[in-house]
Amino acid sequence: MVSPRSSVEAFIVPAILHSSVFFHAGNYPWGMTVERSPTLVDTYLRARLLGMALVNVSLALLLIVLYIGLLTILLWIGIQDQMIAHMLASVGMAVAVIPVRQRLVRFSNWLLRLRWQNSEEILREFSAALSHTIEPDALRALLIADLPQRLRLYSATLWMLEPPEDQMFVAIGQEAHLPGATILAQGASIGKVRRCPDYLRVPVHADDEWARPFVAQGIGLLFPLRIGSRLVGIYGCGWSMSRRGYSRQTISLLVTLAPAIASALENTRAYTEIARLNNQLRRLDKLKDQFIEHVGHELRTPLTSLSLALQLLTHQPELMRDLSHVVRNSILQLEALVNRVLLLDHSFENATAHMHRHSSSIELLPLLEEVAESFMPAVCAKGLDLRVQAPEGLAAWGDVTLLRRALHEVIDNAIRYSDTGTVTITASVRDGLAVITVEDQGPGIPPDERDLLFNAFYRGRRTRALAEQPGVGLGLSLARRDIEALRGQIWLERTGSDGSVMCVALPAVELSYNEVGRSLSG
Repeated sequence: MVSPRSSVEAFIVPAILHSSVFFHAGNYPWGMTVERSPTLVDTYLRARLLGMALVNVSLALLLIVLYIGLLTILLWIGIQDQMIAHMLASVGMAVAVIPVRQRLVRFSNWLLRLRWQNSEEILREFSAALSHTIEPDALRALLIADLPQRLRLYSATLWMLEPPEDQMFVAIGQEAHLPGATILAQGASIGKVRRCPDYLRVPVHADDEWARPFVAQGIGLLFPLRIGSRLVGIYGCGWSMSRRGYSRQTISLLVTLAPAIASALENTRAYTEIARLNNQLRRLDKLKDQFIEHVGHELRTPLTSLSLALQLLTHQPELMRDLSHVVRNSILQLEALVNRVLLLDHSFENATAHMHRHSSSIELLPLLEEVAESFMPAVCAKGLDLRVQAPEGLAAWGDVTLLRRALHEVIDNAIRYSDTGTVTITASVRDGLAVITVEDQGPGIPPDERDLLFNAFYRGRRTRALAEQPGVGLGLSLARRDIEALRGQIWLERTGSDGSVMCVALPAVELSYNEVGRSLSG
């Protein structure tokens, strides 16, 4: 004998699943087709709607049967007035409608949960989906959008060990400034997760330092994602929608699913690293082309001058004295180009290492006066006025060799492209930084060239026309590299037809008593 419950289950469950798959495919009864990619949650919601529709139909049928049964019983026991019999049957049906519907809804939800939240179903579906998921956005949609709703969780967060440095765990799909979006790989939070075997509960009101980033994300349960013994990620579950908290089935399912998530996350890490390397290779290829183009152009100019001078000397030896300065300038230009290309070859890391070995407090006034003094012949030859203004005792922290070289490039650029007026070098303190400004009264920089100012080998159209001696376009690029190695900043503060102002900012420090004495005695 087949029980009524098994009969209803045999009817309702296939109908719900068949109908949900039908609508899931986008084939609607009225012939319209919607081409989109529904998620697992979409299918679940459709199944619930269809389940409720079947509940209401079943309720109507049961009430009809109940009404007819009550009416038959009332007539059988001797109530002859049909109006009274119908009224009593209606009252009985009205009394029964609420409890009957509640039981039908409970039974329908049980059937849906039985099939929809079945652990084997979830494991099979998500394992298959994770096996071919490598993009971060796809992984986020699967594990942060679909799975939490499937397991009746309010939210979820997936942290990934960020390649290639592997120094930080970052939450996929979140901005880095959000609380808990980034966690240090060597911090207490990751250390706590690394030591747990399968999962870790996060206390709601935790004073422990390790729990703060997870509490900030609304996470109550953590699952370490490992490849071998190496932690590559963390899957955090938000609070459960159930009053009873996380069920054993949910915890067991996620523990079983964790290796598949870890494998997919490792594939995503590899995908991210390959994408980063591809972008880096494209940038390097572009820089290589620019390097060849610019160096070839800068080599061509002095070589052409030398070639023309030699041709003239061959036919007119008497011009040797007049052409000697052309040859000398061309040779100096070639020498400058070779020296700066070799200097550019020294990497940022080498400059930073040099800075760490030779860092000290640098009094700025003597250094600025020293650099300015080296430009006095060029300033006098062009009829310019060079001024230095800096308070005594103002100092910056760094390597004096790197700073001197960077300031030399910035001041050289200002003097080179100024024909008249004053070049002013000042130093002051702003927000704890020692700021050096170099102001000239040159032609200014066009708006479309300002973003390219610090690019290697870049020289603007106007500077090419105004420069007495063509440069190689490396000065400001080298200056930026040295200033950044000093943990400082360099930027163009303003520019216009009345000139430009270039700024260099470095950490300001106070001179020690001995250093002040040496500067005063000097």
